[in-house]
Amino acid sequence: MRRRGWVAGWLGAGALVLTACGGGGEGPPRHPSESETARPSPGPTGSPSAKPAVTRGDGAELIHRESGKGSAQNPAFAPDGKSLLFTVFHGGYNEGAAALRVLPLANRDGRDSRKAVRDLLDEHDRAAVNLPGSSWRPSAGVTFASDRAGKDEIWVLRPGGRPEQVTEHPGNSGYLEPSFSPDGKWIVFQESVEREDPDEKSALTDRSALGSLWKVRRDGTEQTRLVNGPASRTDNREPNWSPRGDRLVFQRRELGSDAWALYVMNADGSGVRKLTTVAGEHTDASWSPDGRSVVFSSTTGGLALPKIFVMPVSGGAPVQVTREPGTYDGAPSWSPDGRWIAFESHPGSEDRPTSLWRVPVPGKQ
Repeated sequence: MRRRGWVAGWLGAGALVLTACGGGGEGPPRHPSESETARPSPGPTGSPSAKPAVTRGDGAELIHRESGKGSAQNPAFAPDGKSLLFTVFHGGYNEGAAALRVLPLANRDGRDSRKAVRDLLDEHDRAAVNLPGSSWRPSAGVTFASDRAGKDEIWVLRPGGRPEQVTEHPGNSGYLEPSFSPDGKWIVFQESVEREDPDEKSALTDRSALGSLWKVRRDGTEQTRLVNGPASRTDNREPNWSPRGDRLVFQRRELGSDAWALYVMNADGSGVRKLTTVAGEHTDASWSPDGRSVVFSSTTGGLALPKIFVMPVSGGAPVQVTREPGTYDGAPSWSPDGRWIAFESHPGSEDRPTSLWRVPVPGKQ
């Protein structure tokens, strides 16, 4: 049976006071792995936490782990940097129903993050999924994709309000991965058809499944296609709006190829330019707060598992940020003060529940 979620009041530009519809429960204690150590680490404002944090060999700090099969994914900072929006998939990595949750970062005092986290929207037989990066704006609220109306559409949550549907479209495609323009008046998103094809080669050459990019006003008007995937024979995904509002970063693969690269273009769809020119899989891109760099997940350099990288939008070599052996690191977001990168991670190559971590931006601590 479907259980309807609800939202309580918001405080300020980024802080939320929420009553959970079923918050994160207690799970068995977990001891650090051989590559993790427990040591005091600075809190988000630089003050030491009252309780030692779990940190990895590369300096990344654990900020939240769900209990049981819950997979915490897609971290996105609040506009004031004091909270973290994320998606939790209840059945494992990208599996089952999905909820939106918010984790306060300030004044945690070493508390178990599962006690602090609150549900923003949790409908147990539906999926609500945010995109890392610019999915939360001060006055516009949060934008996300959800099948709560029967198929994947774009939705928003106004401050203190209830979910509002932005798009409604025919056909079998889904509208996914939305992000806000800086003023919160526009939303950019992908249109794609998800197919389960056991023949990988056939799936890669299926022209009808290639993703397109659109933008739409927050009130649902003026929907405009920016990139036509099938017509351009390219698969385009995960668009993120720049802090200045003039450009978009997204990932693309060519028809028949499984190699993802990062591209930037103007907000009107013109001036498409390839950003990553080195070998590897490059995905999950979002912007630095000054708009000069992007952070993303990549296997460049022959890595067996993706790690977090940053690079200037003007071009240049990617700089590796995370280096923990044997872990997948993905879906990064840059904090508004420019000091931290939050990301999802799990050990090993198999899809399994991820936890949320943060790592200092090189040269910013």
